[in-house]
Amino acid sequence: MIIIQMAGGLGNQMFQYALYKQLESMGKKVKMDDEEGFREDAQRTPALAAFGINYERASKEEIWKITDSSPRITAKVRRKLCGRHKKSYFEESKLFQPQIFEWDDIYLEGYWQSEQYFKDVAEQIRVAYSIENIRKQKENGYGMSECAEAYLKRIEQTPSVSIHIRRGDYLLPENQKLFGNICTELYYTKAIQEMLQKVPECVFYLFSNDMAWAKEWLPEIAKKADRNNRAENRIEGYRPFTERIVAVELPEGRDYEELLLMSRCKHNILANSSFSWWASYLNNNPDKTVLVPDKWLNGWDCRDIYRSDMRKISGEES
Repeated sequence: MIIIQMAGGLGNQMFQYALYKQLESMGKKVKMDDEEGFREDAQRTPALAAFGINYERASKEEIWKITDSSPRITAKVRRKLCGRHKKSYFEESKLFQPQIFEWDDIYLEGYWQSEQYFKDVAEQIRVAYSIENIRKQKENGYGMSECAEAYLKRIEQTPSVSIHIRRGDYLLPENQKLFGNICTELYYTKAIQEMLQKVPECVFYLFSNDMAWAKEWLPEIAKKADRNNRAENRIEGYRPFTERIVAVELPEGRDYEELLLMSRCKHNILANSSFSWWASYLNNNPDKTVLVPDKWLNGWDCRDIYRSDMRKISGEES
């Protein structure tokens, strides 16, 4: 049996479930542990129910057996005398590790952020994470709200570009070392300029977990992009960028709606976040432009998280 630990926010859980489906398609006996990964993370809980997703959950006894963590007195005494025999693997690298497909009888901890982990079930995953699937969950307390449906209509009727600005937990001192100084002001300025060149009449839809800050900050970046791009001198009837920013504001706790709305934008400007990674992956526009920071995490080789449909933008001065 293989047990996958579920942990992190919505985007990370989507990667973990995608790996689950890949292993299942290979005939492996695989289950999810959707408890342990959240014990010390009060901000997050299992979030895939919004998609109507079901998975086989590992029992406590199964987890205890494979991780040698039974709380029974006899087990504790044995571990003290003979050591712990934990059959587990913690993702040591951000590179694709195909060897995990050959393993059995193991507990997997990690995020598995690469499309290569679910390449054989890609279409199945796209269906599982679709708006159509979300809408079916209305009677279960999820679904698409009227507010989200109104944004969706606007997005589908305009040359829409999503801009994702991730702050929140990324600003914590312990996270700055890993995530900080990647999606810089320069990165967003360059990305906006490039998008204005490719889609001159585009409308920008702003998504952020710190919307009050982002609404103040983005127009200033927009002015720089406008000046640098000299768009107003090239495009007849050009509207300044600041007149075509739509801040997407939804009721709290509707993260899945934000992700799906981002995915329906025709083009995407990403943060270094699995949340916007999935939005761009689920974007079915055959002519989409997906702009991403050329560095995903500080201090890690993350080449396998990038897809062939992404274009990297540097956030550093050349």
